[in-house]
Parts: sequence; C-alpha cells; structure tokens
Amino acid sequence: KGANTIYLEKPGAPTVDELQNMANLANTKNVQVYLGYNKNVTPYVQKTIALARETPNSHVFFCHNNSYTTADLPEVFSRNPEGMLKNMAIHELALFVTFFGVTVDSIEKFKINTSKLFSEKLSIWKPGTSLPNPEYITDFSRVAFKVTTKAGTNVSLMADRCGGNVSFAVVKDENGKEVKKFEFPDPETAAQIEERVLADPQMMPYFFVQSDDYLELKNRVIGAMLDGKKAEGVATIQIGVQALKLAEHATEQLNKALKTK
Repeated sequence: KGANTIYLEKPGAPTVDELQNMANLANTKNVQVYLGYNKNVTPYVQKTIALARETPNSHVFFCHNNSYTTADLPEVFSRNPEGMLKNMAIHELALFVTFFGVTVDSIEKFKINTSKLFSEKLSIWKPGTSLPNPEYITDFSRVAFKVTTKAGTNVSLMADRCGGNVSFAVVKDENGKEVKKFEFPDPETAAQIEERVLADPQMMPYFFVQSDDYLELKNRVIGAMLDGKKAEGVATIQIGVQALKLAEHATEQLNKALKTK
C-alpha cells in the first residue's frame, strides 16, 4: 500500500512552488504530510494562544531568540542559506498561519521596526572564501515586525540570532497593556538546561531547549498514524505552504525597508 503518513522537517522545501508540488502529489495519493514545527505543541505557546482567545482584541507578541554571538554569524549565515525567515523565524510564521489566520492574502498592514536595535541586515564574508575572489552572504541578524490582518487580528514577531537562550510570548489587551508574559524555557527548565550545556558545551543550547517539544510532536504524529486519525495541533503541509509564502513575503518587505550594513 505504501506510506500513508510522512513527517518532514521544516520548512519542507526551499521554495513555495516545490512544497506546493509536494502537497499536490500527496493529495493525489491520499497521504497525510506533517511538518516539524515544534512550537505548535510547545506549552508556552499553547498558554499564550488560550489567553489571547480569552482577551478581547488581544495583540500577541512573539520573541524568538538564539544564543549565537556576532562572531558566529558568518558560519550561521552560510549554514542556513535559505535565510532567517525560512529557517529561524519560520516557526512563528507557522503559528501565525495556524492560530491567527495570517496569510499573504489576509494581510492588511505589514509594519517593520527599522531601528537597528530590532532589525538588522548584514553582508558577511563567507567562510572558506578568500581574496582575490571573496564571496559574501547577506541575511538578517534580527528582525521585528507587526502584522495586521483584514479581519483586525494583530500579531508581532521579533527574532534575534544573538538574543540569548530565552524566548517568550506576550499577550496584550486592546489598549496595549501587557496581560501576561510566558517565557521559554521557564526558570526551572532553564536551570536544568544550563547543567546540560555545561556537561556538553559543544552542543548548541537550543537543542536542549527544544528536545522535549520535538519528542511530543513526533509522538503525536506516530500516535495519529497508528490510530488512523489526524495529529492534533501539528502543522500540515498546507500550513507549511502558507508559512513559506509568508517567509518569502516578509523577506521581500524587509529587504526593501533595511539597508545592508
């Protein structure tokens, strides 16, 4: 009979067209395809979504941090040539699609915070190249923007490759007042992760941060496959297509707004 369920790591394909072709083929074969967006099942996100739904006209602000240093960025840019929006920030864009109804077609406003404290585009000498034929790679070290949909939904994202180990989400009320902030990892978990980092300093901290969520994600997919049901809360390839479209749109808008440093 062949496979009836496929699990792909995010973003699934380099481009929208490639992922859409894969989705079309899976549909003709009646195959369910899921993507590895771990934040869809992360507890702090679930708590954020629940509170946002209880708060009239809420505005959710996501902050996604990695713990690289500026000295690490040449290697990071080279290792992720698809760019920040299709790699690091794609997790939150999948949340935008899944829980907030954000698609390229539903966007009313796309507002970028162009302050260098929040958004920065860099062109960096590519490792492994040298004079007289140096190569450069351009990407974002950090980005921040707010999306307003035609339905009036407001959701924001800041992503910073050098922001540290702690990410968070904030729910604000209709007046912009903070209702609650959810941190990830929480202080207790952060202490446990710090111990693991000290024991294995060669491992990037975010592997320890995300490991439990990926286990939950994969268990949901396997459980659904065995039960013949759909995996609850897990991003499908259709959501992945819309997230990639958002990534390409956001990259285009950010490139227009930001000067290369």
